[in-house]
Amino acid sequence: MKNILALLMLVFSLYSVASSETKTFFYDGTQDSVNLSLRSEETHTEYRYEQRNTICYRQDVFYRTVCYNTPTGRVCNTVPEYRTISYPCTQTVRIPYQVKDYDVDANVVLNVSSIPGIPAGETFKVTLDGDDLSILALGSKRFFVVLNKRDISSRTQGSMKFIDANFYVSLVEAAPILRALQVNNISFKDNSVFFKTGATTDSVGFYLNVTKSPILGSDTVLFDRELSSSEIDLRAQGVGSEASINFQKLGVELGSGRFKITAKVFFKHQGTILNASQFERSEVSQTLLYKIR
Repeated sequence: MKNILALLMLVFSLYSVASSETKTFFYDGTQDSVNLSLRSEETHTEYRYEQRNTICYRQDVFYRTVCYNTPTGRVCNTVPEYRTISYPCTQTVRIPYQVKDYDVDANVVLNVSSIPGIPAGETFKVTLDGDDLSILALGSKRFFVVLNKRDISSRTQGSMKFIDANFYVSLVEAAPILRALQVNNISFKDNSVFFKTGATTDSVGFYLNVTKSPILGSDTVLFDRELSSSEIDLRAQGVGSEASINFQKLGVELGSGRFKITAKVFFKHQGTILNASQFERSEVSQTLLYKIR
């Protein structure tokens, strides 16, 4: 019996390796691209049903008589009592198992665009799970690692599926972006909203939401989009900047009432941040409640 169990464990371990594969690439800035070959199996789940002996439980009711004395005499009532009874029974159990559909062979080219003069130390993990390709990155925290583009094509030949994939990744220096991600001291005056932010960079964008928010009734969104460079005025102030946004330029009329004004500063990028978990944030915002009489 022990030998059979050991054999089954070995079979399952071999199967788990075959159904997915992960390969790691350490990028230090000296190699712009790398080829990775991965193999796996695509499977689907089916079920079989077995009858198994087990213990079942039911509640049975019993009755007993309870008597007590009252000023008018002795009174007796019949009250129910519930007991849990165990008994042997047979249950039908649904057991899942994997059925192989086809083998998968993937050729992956990882292209990395770095910043000259800044040393890199980023670890990429490419995983082929069935016929699904995914990529993750962890590393030095000096960069936001951004997946800008992925080109994937596939073809099937007999019982084999072939996948060709190109991942295009860029490294964006994190320090200036993190310094810029600030929204402080938001205020409204003379039909303009003002706030303090960090020193700006081309990789930082600004977003504004203006909502009329009465105490009673539904909110009405008056403005909700990213701002262009001509719609926000940035003036250097110490190690940061002072931002001002004129509502007249945006075509926003507030009138009277209660308003929520939310300014957001965010890391502006094209694609997916692969190492987002390494950073506390990639955007910040602050909301001002303002009432106009």
